[in-house]
Amino acid sequence: MAAPASPISREAWRAGVEILEDWGFRVVSTAEVFAARSWGQDVDREAARRFQEIWEDPEIKAVMGVRGGYGSLKILPYLDMDRLASHPKRLVGFSDLTNLLLILHQRLGWVTFHGPTLAHLAEVTPDARESWRWWLSTPGPENFTLSGLRALRPGAATGPLLGGNLTILCHLLGTPYAPHLKGSLLFLEDHNEPLYRLDRLAHHLLFSGIIEEVAGILLGAFTGGDSQAQAEEVLALAFEPLGVPVVAGLPVGHQPENHTMPIGALARLDTEAGTLTFIA
Repeated sequence: MAAPASPISREAWRAGVEILEDWGFRVVSTAEVFAARSWGQDVDREAARRFQEIWEDPEIKAVMGVRGGYGSLKILPYLDMDRLASHPKRLVGFSDLTNLLLILHQRLGWVTFHGPTLAHLAEVTPDARESWRWWLSTPGPENFTLSGLRALRPGAATGPLLGGNLTILCHLLGTPYAPHLKGSLLFLEDHNEPLYRLDRLAHHLLFSGIIEEVAGILLGAFTGGDSQAQAEEVLALAFEPLGVPVVAGLPVGHQPENHTMPIGALARLDTEAGTLTFIA
């Protein structure tokens, strides 16, 4: 377990660890996951050092963020990518951890996993938990079809699945860590953002040029603000100039149906069938 962003409560820790241990996983961590992080570059360097240390431990096969929240962006300058590259393993998390999921995929070429953090694991549905276990246990890319997507703009497209939290993605723009999204199927989710801010974030992506050549857009959950239907309408209108397929209903985000998605895996979107198919 790693805490590159916010710390976890002991109650949420116990609930999440119990699930993992019931599945047969051995959980390795330290007390730092419960401690709030203060401010300053020295603190950020130490957080990066600790993440690097966990990553390079040969006994650890996957790294799971204990929580999202805030802070993972600030450790990026202090990570040694060459050393990380020599210890390939799986990373899983979402929300603020979008920073790490995208940078490790794009700098190192690994598939990373957008899915529940430890704090969220006990709150998601049984199907979402099984999705987490399936993707983290399977030995490699697998053929898999996710159905039930709703077309907001019709079409079909194929590309690597990239994305995550909309706010975090916008915060990466103008930095050395901005992702390359050309040809991708871009999925987005967010929390506690009213409609005007979602519209502003979407137009920030549009005007930056970073999404002008995406192959398609998939909308997950937009919770804690206005209604999901209103959020989907606002975003579909914002992305209309792209002329690409847009679907809603991807089961990701700050909600109980937070299924795990392999970032960087090749997939095909078919709005007529309402499916997203991963291609091994």
